[in-house]
Formats: sequence, C-alpha cells, structure tokens
Amino acid sequence: MAEKNETTAKVAPKEVIITRILNAPRELVFEAYTNPEHVAKWFGPRIFTATAEADLRKGGEYRYAMIGTDQAPPEAKGPYPMKGVYLEFIRPEKVVQTTDLTDHPEDWKELIKSNIANYNGQDFLHTMMSVIFEEIGDDKTKITITSTFDSDEVRDAYFKTGMKEGWSESLDKFEELLEKNSK
Repeated sequence: MAEKNETTAKVAPKEVIITRILNAPRELVFEAYTNPEHVAKWFGPRIFTATAEADLRKGGEYRYAMIGTDQAPPEAKGPYPMKGVYLEFIRPEKVVQTTDLTDHPEDWKELIKSNIANYNGQDFLHTMMSVIFEEIGDDKTKITITSTFDSDEVRDAYFKTGMKEGWSESLDKFEELLEKNSK
C-alpha cells in the first residue's frame, strides 16, 4: 500500500481551501471524483455511507447524501443531502458547482448557526465549490477544493465543526478507492 498523503486546509477571505496530492493520474482522479458510482464509495467520513446521482455537464444537477452507519452516534444518522448545479465541468481539469444544504437536518443547521460569530442572517446553507485537478508528472494529481462562503464568520463555523477532518477522511477513502482501481 502506498504511503497515505496528507490533506491540508487553509483559510482565505470567505474560503476554505483543501489540498491533497493523490498517487494516481489526473484522468483517473477526475473520473473517480465525479462519477456518481464512485462518489457513493468515498463521499463522507467513515461513519457514513453515501448515495450519489449526477448529470455530469455544465448546467447539470447533482444530489449526494451521507447516511450514518451503525458507528454514527444517534444524533448523526442523517441523512445529510447536498444538491446543486455544475457551473463549470471541464474534464479532467476543473469542476465548479453550487452547494445547497437546505435539506440537512434541523439540528445540524442549529449547530452551524450557533457557531457563527455574531450571526445576523448570513446564508450558511449555500456555498460555491471549485475543484481543480492538477497533473504532477505522469502518475500524481494535486486536487484543490475551494469552498466559498457568505462571510468569514460562516467559513469559520464550518471550519470549527470539522470541515478539515471530514474532508481528510473522505479523501482517505478516495485515495483507497483510487489505489484499488489502479491495480
């Protein structure tokens, strides 16, 4: 098994930027990241399973949902649906999509809201996500996931409630899937 790569996260004005180097060629990374059949295998932390459906084109819609497994605490069973539209879909370089979390459970919404400093009605249920797939040599890909929020306070609330950890675990699962598919 190849050595696991580290997920890094940094904040910028209204953004969280997640990066990871993956030991697989860009075409394979792009396919595994976007194809709903594969997304369902890696999306979400390990205490979740996922469903995914998507119309993979500019203007196409997608819908993913994380569902808590037996390992998830009772309050985290979900489901946690996420839906949106692809604003850009440039194979194998870039995906830009809207993210709509309005169908998430009320207790999750209250958790995020309670973590927003000086909450005054900022939109924390809609974000923009950009994913860049950058070739590094013949067999590695750098993936950069940038989430853009309504405000720095909303960004900080997501970051405080485990965004980096959730993406790290998802990308661990993603890397395991890539490793399996490249053999």
